[in-house]
Amino acid sequence: MKEEDMPFLEDGTPVDIILNPLGVPSRMNLGQIYETILGWAGQELGKKYFTPVFDGASIDQINAETDEAGLPRLGQTYLYDGGTGERFEQTATVGLFICLN
Repeated sequence: MKEEDMPFLEDGTPVDIILNPLGVPSRMNLGQIYETILGWAGQELGKKYFTPVFDGASIDQINAETDEAGLPRLGQTYLYDGGTGERFEQTATVGLFICLN
């Protein structure tokens, strides 16, 4: 898909990857969502986070970081359609994460 066709944030920043939300519970990987939200907060605050695999940051700790960064809790924000420019009806979780293949 071309970058100009990808959904984008209110400030015009296009998203790079779209994950199917059904893939999270089926893989029992909530950590992926937490890492994504924490990554966005870290980018805004100029911080890097290191969390153990089975004892990572809690959602309360992550919310404290998003609050400090001035970001929406749980990374929930509206995206806009790359084709029409119209705002999608539902919010989506947005953030940053490193994806290794």
